[in-house]
Amino acid sequence: MSGSDDVRAWAHGRFEPTREPVAGTVAADSWLVEDGLVLALDRHRLRFADAVADAGGDRADALSAARRAMREVPTAGRWSPRLDLTPGGIRLRVRPVPAAGETATVVTARRDPRTTPLRKGPDLEALGALQAEESARAGTAVEPVILDGGAVAEGTWSALLWWRGDALHVPAADIPRLPSVTAAVIAEVARIDRVELREERATPADLEGCEVWLANALRGIRTVERWIDGPRLAEPTRASAWRERLAGLRARPAEGGR
Repeated sequence: MSGSDDVRAWAHGRFEPTREPVAGTVAADSWLVEDGLVLALDRHRLRFADAVADAGGDRADALSAARRAMREVPTAGRWSPRLDLTPGGIRLRVRPVPAAGETATVVTARRDPRTTPLRKGPDLEALGALQAEESARAGTAVEPVILDGGAVAEGTWSALLWWRGDALHVPAADIPRLPSVTAAVIAEVARIDRVELREERATPADLEGCEVWLANALRGIRTVERWIDGPRLAEPTRASAWRERLAGLRARPAEGGR
């Protein structure tokens, strides 16, 4: 299978090509496959199944589709399988992924367009519009940081984490945001390594002098090199080692269907 952005429909336990475009997404998930290796694939499968169930769909069927999806991914190269639950059913696209940059520029978003922050899918179009809007305003490519009651919640496409001293911080648990698989793995590694992990309700100004990360499945850990009209951030000193840790956790799924 060569892999492409062609749409494949899930029916009768398999994916078949379809000419219908993907529209009206109510649940979605995607992950990175590098030469057949994936970080925390089971977490992505379960998150998609839970999202489908939350949207009123069949959780068991969604889990079966997520398990089958890896059979559609080429064994060599960098690919991103993307699953969508639409009014027409579950759809799969397998897209090539270029090498990711290791830094990002962010800006505090002027608004929060999210309607369903705990479920990936319904807000993707609105988040894309927000990113385009804020990038145009900034005059450069940025990832907007969304606030909840003045506290940092997440980036449009990424979880937000930061270091203060030797402690790794994440937004407080009661701040609505997507349950990031990559952030969950980072937190798990922190606990294993006995790194202090703290939750915090932090404003952008509270991150002055911190090393700040964006983290997601496709781009891994990116350090924030600039916060436009925001806090001055510390030079990153930890990200490289943590990227290596995550790379070492990538595995070849036993259910790859090869």
